[in-house]
Amino acid sequence: MRKLDTLVADFPDAYSLTEQDEVSKTYSFPKSYVSYRKPRAVSTEQRERARQMMIERNRERED
Repeated sequence: MRKLDTLVADFPDAYSLTEQDEVSKTYSFPKSYVSYRKPRAVSTEQRERARQMMIERNRERED
């Protein structure tokens, strides 16, 4: 909701807040702006490699 509020403020010609009550908001924007994607599949190897990389970077930052 915060992200959409920011988009309404920054791009009022494309995004608009159409309805609001105390618990919800309804927005309007072009259908072509909506995208659905499958979650990214990360293998165990890739996850471990990224973990080791971050451990190393954090060690360098501490020094």
